[in-house]
Amino acid sequence: MWSLSPRLFKSPERKERLVKFQVEDGSVVGMETPQKTRRIHQAAQIGDDLTATLERPSKNYSSERFISLTKLDKEDKKEEDFWELKKVFQKLDLSDQILLYRSFRLLPAACCTLWRITRKRLDFRILHKDLGEESQKHLLVHMMDHFKYAYFVADKLQENLNVLERAGVKSLISVQHCELLMEENSVTKVKASSHPAGGDSAGSRMAQWPLHALPKLMRNLRRLKANCEIQVHFIEHFQDLELLVLYGFISQTALTGILERCHKLARLFLRFDCDTLSLKFIDKCSSLRDLSLTTGLFAHQKDLVMKLTALRLLELTQCQTRYRLTLESLQFILNRRSDSVELIQIDCKGFQDPNWMMEVGLDRCSRLRGLVLANCYFCDREISRLSFPKVQKYIALTNCHDIKDYQLLDVVRNCPGLNDIYLIDCPHLSWKVLQGIYRIRKSENLSYPITVILSQCSELREAYQSMYSNYWCFKLSYLRIERVIQQCQPITDIQIFFNNSK
Repeated sequence: MWSLSPRLFKSPERKERLVKFQVEDGSVVGMETPQKTRRIHQAAQIGDDLTATLERPSKNYSSERFISLTKLDKEDKKEEDFWELKKVFQKLDLSDQILLYRSFRLLPAACCTLWRITRKRLDFRILHKDLGEESQKHLLVHMMDHFKYAYFVADKLQENLNVLERAGVKSLISVQHCELLMEENSVTKVKASSHPAGGDSAGSRMAQWPLHALPKLMRNLRRLKANCEIQVHFIEHFQDLELLVLYGFISQTALTGILERCHKLARLFLRFDCDTLSLKFIDKCSSLRDLSLTTGLFAHQKDLVMKLTALRLLELTQCQTRYRLTLESLQFILNRRSDSVELIQIDCKGFQDPNWMMEVGLDRCSRLRGLVLANCYFCDREISRLSFPKVQKYIALTNCHDIKDYQLLDVVRNCPGLNDIYLIDCPHLSWKVLQGIYRIRKSENLSYPITVILSQCSELREAYQSMYSNYWCFKLSYLRIERVIQQCQPITDIQIFFNNSK
């Protein structure tokens, strides 16, 4: 049995035509190709007593009729890209359209340069909202060596890693700052209260195994902030880690691994509430300069902490609900290092009266350069009886709603040579306090004025402005008034800065 099968002959003279278009006033003109004639040949197929008529194109018939499906898909994709480009092009002014038309070869390089300046942050919270899947791949491929910051959704970390894998991104070598964030209203949001025991047996609310991929992905990471709980060992593999902020619970073994192996760690902030963790091996963090602990954790590990003589900052958080424990901790710190305390910032919201100054012995800080008190109640007490310290450079009183003129003037007298006084939302102060500060400074006979920085003290500011041209402009060598241009975030709890220079 034999058969005569049709064969297709490609024309040697055939050339592929490109559709040309010209943009003019937003219109597109298509150039159509004239159809070619063809001849039909009859061919008989013999077999099983069946006869069929087959069409056979001649040599002059174009083979474009039999384009493969893959090529058709590519043509459809080009057509789709063309219309998307047209939409973007129509949004531009004519001058911008001409500029792109003339310099289109430079467009890819210009885009990459712009992205490196404006798209330094890889944020998986918004990446899928801003870009489609193909656009995400394009951006990731061209920017994987240039991202400086990475923000992952912790409870969708594996999905985030899959996006990178599909784009062929194996490492983000330039990322130095990373944050593991939780979705808003997420049911997996970590609460420290769910781990009262503080042990490794506490149940994890999110998949932990994707965390192991992060050190290899970001091997040059220096700063890490985690809002999720951490049960596994991966952080210690960041060899250059300098800053670690943990808002979610961490297991004891994971924390011990960090303290033992992160030798470059300079700033450690444990913001979750857990009193039973051990800070054993913290002395191995020879580069540690800034440390933040809850009051409860500090109270249990205070001896280990105070052995860190190179500390520059010690922060105690969650003080408002543990009034007595906070005072005991503050007193312990001043007993050990009062001579090296340089700056104290205290949110006094949990303190019932100003007697806490005497209880902790605040006046023992002989080298205090700055003091910031927020939400402090003076309760009409004499400043001289409160063990108020002698401050050398500046004092800030924020939201001190009951401080009066005579108390503030006693503070100024107690601290001769002050450079600045910040008065933020102190409503009981009157214009007379400015006159009193002027007289005190004039009696000190110093070569520089004292500057009073005001915010939300409308009576003081209005009195100064109304009398400036007739009176205060002649007193600038003794007293200056400024205002806070940008509000700072109110301090929380206690921050103690040490001066370790000898």
